[in-house]
Amino acid sequence: MPQGSDSDPWALTVMIARSLLEEQGAALSLVRARLDRARALAPTGAESEWAGPARRLYDAGLDELHRSLSSAQASVEAALADTRRAIDSLSGHVG
Repeated sequence: MPQGSDSDPWALTVMIARSLLEEQGAALSLVRARLDRARALAPTGAESEWAGPARRLYDAGLDELHRSLSSAQASVEAALADTRRAIDSLSGHVG
């Protein structure tokens, strides 16, 4: 613990908040990596001779899967950016 933080409750609070935000950022980075992996493993619906109603439903399901993955990736990226901004804003309050 940095010198003086035990006598300054505000500094201690900021340090704890920063630590929690860094943990949150690390957890979000893991989620991002898992989403990236899921995206890489998701089928693409490449052309095949398979046709008909079942194929159309399959393709619609793949489209929904890719939209959901994109949305999740965007949400995690936004959360990571917000977390970084929060950490940066706390940096100005310590010292």
